[in-house]
Amino acid sequence: MKSILEKLYYGEISPCSRPTPTTKRYLKAKDEVEHRSEEILAKYPDCKEQLESYADAIHITSACEGLQDFEEGFRLGATIMLEILGDTN
Repeated sequence: MKSILEKLYYGEISPCSRPTPTTKRYLKAKDEVEHRSEEILAKYPDCKEQLESYADAIHITSACEGLQDFEEGFRLGATIMLEILGDTN
């Protein structure tokens, strides 16, 4: 059995390529975004480029937030492990 470090090194673990969420909450929100986008484009068809640019910016900010959450979670997990391994009581 490979260690987690080996799996990470050989690309068998890729934290940034996780599957799309399938929770009801996520799917409902995704449908709402699509519905609202269609409504906006129906009312303001000339705003397609601006809406796409806005959506791109939202995706970028979401990805940055995801990265920061991952980093902070990883640090917290490592800090917990260091404390556990360093505890000599």
